[in-house]
Amino acid sequence: MLHAIHLAGAAAEVTETSVSRTFGFTDMYRDFANASNQHHLEEQLSRLESRAGEIVSKIRKAFDAGNQEVWITRTDRDILRKFLFIMKYRGSSARKRFYHQRIEDYSANDRESLLQYMREKGYQKPVDVWFDNIRAMLELKMDPKLEWMEELKKRAYPADAEWFIEHTQMMYLALCTPSHQDDEFLLTENAYSIQEGPVSLTVDPVTGESVMTCYTEFHVFATISPKLMIVLRSNFLPQPVEDINDDERYMKETLYELNAIQHNNPDTANSILEDLPIAKAHNSYSRIVDGRAIRIEGEDGTPRAHHKFCFRFFPISTSHVNKINCIMLEESYAISTIVFKSHLGARRALEYYLGMSCEHNFKTVSDAPDDLRFAFLKKLEQVVKQLGSGTIAVYQVRKSWMEEEDIFEELGQRLAKALPNEPTETMKLYVKLGQSITDIRRVNALTIVKAEVPC
Repeated sequence: MLHAIHLAGAAAEVTETSVSRTFGFTDMYRDFANASNQHHLEEQLSRLESRAGEIVSKIRKAFDAGNQEVWITRTDRDILRKFLFIMKYRGSSARKRFYHQRIEDYSANDRESLLQYMREKGYQKPVDVWFDNIRAMLELKMDPKLEWMEELKKRAYPADAEWFIEHTQMMYLALCTPSHQDDEFLLTENAYSIQEGPVSLTVDPVTGESVMTCYTEFHVFATISPKLMIVLRSNFLPQPVEDINDDERYMKETLYELNAIQHNNPDTANSILEDLPIAKAHNSYSRIVDGRAIRIEGEDGTPRAHHKFCFRFFPISTSHVNKINCIMLEESYAISTIVFKSHLGARRALEYYLGMSCEHNFKTVSDAPDDLRFAFLKKLEQVVKQLGSGTIAVYQVRKSWMEEEDIFEELGQRLAKALPNEPTETMKLYVKLGQSITDIRRVNALTIVKAEVPC
């Protein structure tokens, strides 16, 4: 039995529920096009889940026994990494993206490239691509020489194959546990689909609709238990052992900067968990000397299946636990269930989230009467009241629509940024007449907007 927060109804309630009834989804991967075995995909998934479950069980037993670390083989690590990605890829966001019976209903930002891929491969429905991608990942043999990467790019939709590769090769795995006895990690219904990192949006000034243009995965989370969490951390972020090497550090800093400039505000495209005190696992083929990794005798740098990795259980502060739980809660406004172990731990997490300031654009709601985030915050207020707290949500409101002048101002600012920084010869003439470059840029932009936007 679990303690659960149920959010699906008009009012939130805290109850007990069985594990088997909490996060299940019937026939999610039922392939109706396969007459002989419509459940073949679920059967393949169950085999991977069973194997990953054995690895997670080994990690938990070591942790529960009070050990400071746990060793696992390269093969087991790769199985776990594959499992974590597929858990993310099979989540509600992917279902929303792919689960369409008609090509015309696919609306993600890779629409054109996916439709081209479907035409080339003869797929009739987007959901068929999703199923086949999952099947390709499940059947993939992740050899130590990494030849599997080219194989996957040939076998699956290339953009999502690259995503799998980035997730498993450009992030490292670490294990975290709260250092304070009263802290715990919440488990949300969509926990395996959540990442931490900047997201850039463009807002249609007429409709108020937000469209994601860029996002960065700095951290990805997988809750094992209320006291133990798997964290995947981007190689872009600081890593003391690697950063001693000037070439390694320069390459990482360059990649970090190239990533940041894709965002609307590059200066703030950073991680709120950059100081999370975790590190890469030690391994059986090297040792650390004066802060540097040195290969041991008999090793030539070739990855081998029998290599092992030593994962420490990193204790993290209440501040870091709060940040992780806040990230989980921020992305939980459209789900129906949150699971927790103790009433005290849940109350502490919810009190912090509801009462914290709205930095990093957390808890931003619209003024629309049916705003999901606002309804979610009000339900969390009901939950903390049931848990013995009177905390009221702090939030900020974004207008869901704009007046005509607001539209002109918004678009004018965008166009002003697009105009050249150096004045043209014509602009120089205006400057001689007494106007500043800033005024000219803004006036020109607003003039263009008013000429092009229909009334």
